[in-house]
Amino acid sequence: MFDLIGKQPEDRPYFESGGVGRSHDFYTGEEQYRREMSRIYGRHWLPVDHVSRLKDKGCYSTLNIGSGSVLLLHGDDGIQAYHNYCRHRGYKLVEEAGGKRQSLVCLYHCWVYDRNGKLKSLNGTYFDHFFDKEKNGLLPVRTEIRYGVVFITFSDDAPDLDESLGEFGEFARVYELADLECVQAKDYPVASNWKLVAHNVNESLHFPTAHKDLHRITDFDDAGTYDLKGDIVGAWQSIRGGFNSVSMTGHSPRTPMPQVPEADRQRINWITILPNLLFGFTADYVMMQWVWPESPGTCFVRHFWLFHPSETAKSDFSHEAVFALWDKANHEDWEMCERTHRGLSNPLWTPGQLSLDEEVVSQIDSWVAARTADPTQPAAAEGRA
Repeated sequence: MFDLIGKQPEDRPYFESGGVGRSHDFYTGEEQYRREMSRIYGRHWLPVDHVSRLKDKGCYSTLNIGSGSVLLLHGDDGIQAYHNYCRHRGYKLVEEAGGKRQSLVCLYHCWVYDRNGKLKSLNGTYFDHFFDKEKNGLLPVRTEIRYGVVFITFSDDAPDLDESLGEFGEFARVYELADLECVQAKDYPVASNWKLVAHNVNESLHFPTAHKDLHRITDFDDAGTYDLKGDIVGAWQSIRGGFNSVSMTGHSPRTPMPQVPEADRQRINWITILPNLLFGFTADYVMMQWVWPESPGTCFVRHFWLFHPSETAKSDFSHEAVFALWDKANHEDWEMCERTHRGLSNPLWTPGQLSLDEEVVSQIDSWVAARTADPTQPAAAEGRA
């Protein structure tokens, strides 16, 4: 493991009794969802994209967050986020997931914005002296870039981004995250609460029964939990002997990333930037997997696959075996999340015991609960929040 990453003491409280899930309302309640959208997604720094998808001026991507939409634009001064609506009457400006344009046209009344978010033309909409075109550009959203990841926040008093990222930079450095290329992205709709997806992708206890292909290549029993500083959680998991890549074949001709320590070349480092971005760091590629809430019972997952540019430049580069494995596993996972949501939607459901292998599940719930607790009520123990 990395020298800078703390190790979990085996005598920590979790090892005495494990954890317990949270309440029916915590996973299905409207009030809990509103608090999450306001106090977490409305206040914290949110990772939203990777710079490799926005390399050139005019490149853009969009993302729906709750009931709103964000537009990321690469302008003359770099990548900047904006609220994705026309300043005239609120028409959603861009529906496409991504692309490249030097100007953006509102199809309602033909207002035109440039790649810097400035209003260029009204195209016949008549205003007199009371209208200032300079003050009617797209509304910006606070934007920062760290380690090749684009972050935004809707709040003026968001927690410090670098403090929140804690030790994440060590992983980003070793796996050269800022330099990687996103070669494929895919969105998946999931009919479950977003936290159930976060649980699912942060434990491998279900691999033997749910993921035959993954279980053949990775060892869920040779794994451990990290003790990390910042708003991040994580664990590591071994790749079985005889394999060198987490893919449908288990084998790859790709050269391991040179800065990855020898011991970690046979491991996956699963690191989540809270609230919602999981990284799967392997020696030959990196995955980024978001879960975005849409309602108490629906969300969507956005999955990126990133590879080193020295590999993507090769004429025989292929990521098909990697994509095939994870696309299959994703569909298997979403079925489990949806059935779990249907099960605990029963108002008489009571939370169950969490095992020692599900510590990160407990950590995620504790982090969310701490930020959404009702200040007028006493703190609730696990299983009653």
